[in-house]
Amino acid sequence: MDDKKVQEAYLVDWFYKNGFIEPKPEVKKDKKSNSKEVKVFLVNGKTLYFDNVSSTKELYENGRSVLLIKHFDEETNKKRISCFDLNKENIIGYSIDDEL
Repeated sequence: MDDKKVQEAYLVDWFYKNGFIEPKPEVKKDKKSNSKEVKVFLVNGKTLYFDNVSSTKELYENGRSVLLIKHFDEETNKKRISCFDLNKENIIGYSIDDEL
């Protein structure tokens, strides 16, 4: 490895150890093949991950934006709808990844 790659690997490791980058959770083997993955990015640098997402919807009303995520929660073994007010200061944005 050249010096630049070693330095880059060191910095990435340092960011993980100091909480600046949160490791992505491992992909679950029983994940539905037609499901989506949704990430919600927070101001504090953390990321909320949702997998087994069946649908998402962004609603606009009276100048407010709300993201609804319909997903299966494995901890409770139930279907859930999570709601995020996108106008709050602690949310930077989100991304939706379709399964390839």
